[in-house]
Amino acid sequence: MTSPPDDEGPALTPDQAFSALGNTTRMDILRTLADADTPLSFSALYDRIELSDSGQFNYHLNKLVDHFVRKRDDGYELTRAGERIIEAVLSGAVTEHPIIESTEVDQYCQYCGAPIGISYSDEQLLVFCTECPGTYGRQEFTGEYGHLGRLYLPPAGVGDRSPDEVYRAARIWGGLETMATVTGVCPRCSASLEESLDVCPTHDPADGVCPACGNRYAVSIDFSCPNCIYNRSGLFGVKLTAHTEMLAFLAGNGINPIAPLSHASIGSAMNYTEDIRSVDPLDVRFIFEIDGKTITFRVDDDRTIHVE
Repeated sequence: MTSPPDDEGPALTPDQAFSALGNTTRMDILRTLADADTPLSFSALYDRIELSDSGQFNYHLNKLVDHFVRKRDDGYELTRAGERIIEAVLSGAVTEHPIIESTEVDQYCQYCGAPIGISYSDEQLLVFCTECPGTYGRQEFTGEYGHLGRLYLPPAGVGDRSPDEVYRAARIWGGLETMATVTGVCPRCSASLEESLDVCPTHDPADGVCPACGNRYAVSIDFSCPNCIYNRSGLFGVKLTAHTEMLAFLAGNGINPIAPLSHASIGSAMNYTEDIRSVDPLDVRFIFEIDGKTITFRVDDDRTIHVE
């Protein structure tokens, strides 16, 4: 375990951290330092804050020093913790709540080719097919039929973008988060994630999704962080998207997994065939096909991934 730099004080408890930030003047100090190109001296910083009492200003500044603000020989600047607080504020995560009602975008379902729709609220972009059951059928938390998945996007990502532009931004932002998740790194706090795998014992997706598990595919995986509250569930195929051979397969077929040009193209990574040869011990093959080219991954009981 590493220790904080010598110029920073001991770690704050969550209550102490929120208490230190629960004041307008202190947030003004952080915003002012964030806008500055170089460290600010005490007098330069005080001159930019709307506070007539220098004693009160000094009191509030000292509450931030060593944790959110660093004092240097040439002035004051934000610590990384202070930068993250300002980033959260400017992203709109704690101040804005934009909503996009269900609307179609110029993208098409990887399963049936029908137009897809999106909706946005609570920093989540929900994606659904307008005709087929999609990947997950109907989900209670979406209220939409044909659920294809959800992507996370801070409110600033909505801004003045059109629905199509919001979708693309969410694809890129959410895709990077997915890459971190499936490689075992929590995208919220960077701790190591724990994984659990589940296989539907009576899987029958004859109507698109299985009535028993509600998914198109039988094998699913759950990622949870033991350090923070991050938790994400999805198809096991999602875990394969960061595998070197899968990345090469996608790139070799003209698909950029980081910034895909279309939903159908990146959806190719979520349109595969499962060959469950055994549940206990686990022996499953996942076969992906793009324009007649295929790649097969085998997952065994210790979850080792093999390319066949």
